[in-house]
Amino acid sequence: MKTEDDKLIEVRNLTLGTYYFYEKYFIAEVNEGEVITLEKLDDLIPLILKHYADTKSFSYISNRINSHSIAPVDYLFCPLNTMKNFNGYGVVTYSKACEKSIVVEKHFARKPFYQFNDLKDAINWTKKSA
Repeated sequence: MKTEDDKLIEVRNLTLGTYYFYEKYFIAEVNEGEVITLEKLDDLIPLILKHYADTKSFSYISNRINSHSIAPVDYLFCPLNTMKNFNGYGVVTYSKACEKSIVVEKHFARKPFYQFNDLKDAINWTKKSA
């Protein structure tokens, strides 16, 4: 059942990929072959602050429909970690290789980090973690 939390607020096509902002979560679909680093988040962080500031509880869902990589150490310095209203990371994987790579990422995350095989399950998780 859809709720007010499922209302799409904004879609942004940025350098790294497409971002979908909802009331309590945002979904990232990163472009094929990208390597995500902190420096490449410069256009995303202001949007996160715009939508969630320090008042609205929110979660991040990485919908990994494309193959890309992340510098895992950058999780340690990610600005989301300092936001008290940030609930955690949900990663939707579609292959065994991707599932294996997030095992490493999970060790560097400073907030809860969950893996899902279905986007709907990840969205449902955001509603429980709010």
